[in-house]
Amino acid sequence: MKRIIKNLLTTFSLTILLISCNKTTPAGFWLNFHTDLILNKLNDQGPWGGQREIRWKSKNQLYFSDIELIEFAEKNNWQLVDSITFSKNTFTKSNLSKLKNDDISLDLIKERILPNLKTNDNKIFIFKTKWLAVEPGNTHETFENGFAILNSNKTELTILHFWGE
Repeated sequence: MKRIIKNLLTTFSLTILLISCNKTTPAGFWLNFHTDLILNKLNDQGPWGGQREIRWKSKNQLYFSDIELIEFAEKNNWQLVDSITFSKNTFTKSNLSKLKNDDISLDLIKERILPNLKTNDNKIFIFKTKWLAVEPGNTHETFENGFAILNSNKTELTILHFWGE
């Protein structure tokens, strides 16, 4: 009986820890960034991977700064790999200069980010994270799978993170 109670308490404690600590979920720390301006959020996790998307919007022009964004990301173990300014129709592989696995990151950008852009002249920050993304069906993988998209007047910010297969 003691063993059953001990196992139940251990399971309960671990569940509470995982649910309450945003750092244990991929990109969960972003929920602590300008919490009052979060417009919407998506956390889709499954047994083989998932994605997180968080969108912020401010009424004030130039509200979100590159420096604040990068510092917050790096404080939470996301390392900036590259940043580029582009429009939906001008993004090409040659825009990416510093990516280690630029084919996978390019695919993520083209397939999952560009189709959902609502504005032109965006700046995208590409981060190396601690979570691995694997291209389905093969061995291509990358840790360069965290993205921040900032619109030109710096009033809208979107964080996207993809992991798993």
